[in-house]
Amino acid sequence: MQFRRSILSALIKAAITATVIAPSALLAQDEEGETYDSPVLEEIIVTAQRREQSLADVPLSVAVIDGELLKKQAIEKMADLQFSVPNFTMAESGIGTNVFIRGIGSGNNQGFEQSVGVYVDGIHRGRAQQARAPFFDLQRVEVLRGPQSILFGKNSVAGALNMTTAKPTDEFEGFVGLDYGFTLGESEASVILSGPISDKFRYRIAGRYHEMDGYIENLTLNRDEPQQEDYTLRTTFEYDFTDSFMATLKLESSKFDVVGRNIEINGEVPAAAGPFAGLTYSQILAGPFGQDASVLNNTLDGKRSANGDFSNNDQFEAVLTLDWELDNHILTSITGVSNFEFQDNCDCDFTGANIFTLPLAEKYDQLSQEVRLTSNGGETIDYILGGYYQTSDHEFRDTLTVGANSILVPLLNSNPAFPPGANIGNLFANTAASREALVDTDIFSIFAQFDWYLSDSLTLQLGGRVTYESKDGSKNLTVTAADGSPLSAAQAVVADFYGLVFDFGASNVLNVIDPNISARLGRHPVSGSRSETVFTPDIKLYWDVSGDTMLYASIVQGSKSGGFDFRANNRGASATMEEAFEFENESATSLEFGGKMTLADGAAQLNFAAYLTRFEDLQVSIFDGTLGFNVGNAAKADVMGLEVDGRWQVTNNLTLAGSLALTDFEFKDYTNGRCNFGQAPNGSQAADGFCDYSGQTNQLVSDWQGTFSAIHVHELSGGMELNTAFNLFFTDDYNASASLDPALVQKAYANVNLRIGLSNPVNGWDVALLGQNLTDKQIVLFGGDAPLSGSTFGAIAKYNFMARGRTLAIQFSKKF
Repeated sequence: MQFRRSILSALIKAAITATVIAPSALLAQDEEGETYDSPVLEEIIVTAQRREQSLADVPLSVAVIDGELLKKQAIEKMADLQFSVPNFTMAESGIGTNVFIRGIGSGNNQGFEQSVGVYVDGIHRGRAQQARAPFFDLQRVEVLRGPQSILFGKNSVAGALNMTTAKPTDEFEGFVGLDYGFTLGESEASVILSGPISDKFRYRIAGRYHEMDGYIENLTLNRDEPQQEDYTLRTTFEYDFTDSFMATLKLESSKFDVVGRNIEINGEVPAAAGPFAGLTYSQILAGPFGQDASVLNNTLDGKRSANGDFSNNDQFEAVLTLDWELDNHILTSITGVSNFEFQDNCDCDFTGANIFTLPLAEKYDQLSQEVRLTSNGGETIDYILGGYYQTSDHEFRDTLTVGANSILVPLLNSNPAFPPGANIGNLFANTAASREALVDTDIFSIFAQFDWYLSDSLTLQLGGRVTYESKDGSKNLTVTAADGSPLSAAQAVVADFYGLVFDFGASNVLNVIDPNISARLGRHPVSGSRSETVFTPDIKLYWDVSGDTMLYASIVQGSKSGGFDFRANNRGASATMEEAFEFENESATSLEFGGKMTLADGAAQLNFAAYLTRFEDLQVSIFDGTLGFNVGNAAKADVMGLEVDGRWQVTNNLTLAGSLALTDFEFKDYTNGRCNFGQAPNGSQAADGFCDYSGQTNQLVSDWQGTFSAIHVHELSGGMELNTAFNLFFTDDYNASASLDPALVQKAYANVNLRIGLSNPVNGWDVALLGQNLTDKQIVLFGGDAPLSGSTFGAIAKYNFMARGRTLAIQFSKKF
């Protein structure tokens, strides 16, 4: 750890030195007679500071991908974006979605707010599942690294994604796109129409349909998975009431459905003792319990065994934006409605065996209102003043069902821990535990950001946001027969069992009658209310060194609100249900030094950012190896890093770009980590069954990641062009498991994409062949202990969420 930090410190010093030397060196080249007709890079405009600015003028670490590149590289959802942007990661898990920036994200708990804020046209998408929504007809995507608490809100403690959809045009234009993937039976069709209705009224209508057959063979059901089908329909209208007052209304509906999952089982370790000693998990399922032979597949070979999963997701958004141009200001009002609902069926044992099912459902309704007053600029002090209100209702439900034919029934019946003939397993047959959680949230905040121009080259930026947030939450656990009828008197132990923890080990069933343990059980329903007021400041100083070089230094604080644990039934031996239901807020303080340089008379740009962020009370949610997730606040974590990116217009026909992110993550005081199966509890909280992860690196964090791309345009006769785009993403090792299981380390790899296309810009058509992951790398995105494998059967196995292998597709588009 110390060695890595020494190397990183040296690289940061080198970057600072290069910032000072580079402009002088290039100036010397100009004085030696460099010509001025060299190629010039196209300027990148962003709204990372809630006003349109050149990327070179923004004192933040920002990665930008424009809509044209998103389309050509088939970046169709947030999960695809991670192979183009270092220090950004998204991974789906069994029951959630994880989005990380600079090694920080939210874990598997529907009660968590998101560490990475996602904003589309100024509207916050507040739930993790919404991150799975497809991309379509975007003007650009901005990845803002580091806390974004002033202009983007409280729950952007790790960073933010700022997405802007394409707007109506003054002249009529249209687009038709057709893509077909040979490898996965994948197809996509999209249509866009945009133009004026009158001299004051404009429209844009965009529609997309996509389907895919899948890339993992389900041996149990004899089909490929995950099968996807999704559509998006968006209408946007702009109306000029006067020359200074414009209204924009956007309505968007999307549906994205998935059948099956991209999960594979491996890493089996035979049971060391007990009735199944010497057998692996798959051998236990297929042998003593006579399950389908497909469960014996236990290698990462593009195959799985499962009884059937699906996820049906519906999303609707409406945004009304009003812009008034006043004498020296712009007054902006953004009113937004964001509704989201999904229904999941998780075969959450992740095998083809008949063990249990877990249907899940989530519903989220959000209404928000923001008002901003933005100065036009050009004065000694420029500013943005604003207020924000948001109210939301969030519901979550899941039901764990043990059917009559579940192998858990004979497992418990035959367990020698119980008296002969007790048939404890029969008590659990056809039972269900239904969990329901509700949270109502209200947020009020005011914010301000001032840019004070101390001189022609030196600017001091001061910002602050005061946020008041209140939450009312409740959770209930109802245990019934599978058909909803009450349990029998003899099944009373079942209700106590579910109230303790979702685990089918015999020792746990016996625990419910142990007074030392049962006395600690909280009884449902539980409820709570919490409120907090937080002030988050932001101070930046930036210096225009030479007109082509800008340096900045900043200190920013961020905060993510606490809340209520939707998933755990009881957190540990020292916690009652009421104590475990609530978790505390998370905070961050970040120091950053960076620079933006324009080089070679505008033909090249180089940006860098060195940062150190301290997280306090980091919220974590870790799978317990059985069927539950446990929430806690890790005391401290430090993240130190260096990010460098650049572009170079080598000629009018060749553009090179690259980026590199070096990250050093360390838990400073994390004594309540969840042990992986077989790991002995240690540290100061070992008595509660926890492991001390202090000094360790968080999941999904690589020491280094980077990209390289080359885009070449070769002009042909007849106005045609041959376009070639090469993209490389490379990463160091990372641990795919939240419990930092050494068996789930993804080794370093490089991902290669290549697009070769023929186009006619005058006639507007383009046809291309796109290859992704051409080296067919096997990539684990997320992993963990297979539920119940170790805790109940004594033979551990691992589950792995897998990325796509090599794919080939043809793309056709026509603009008119």
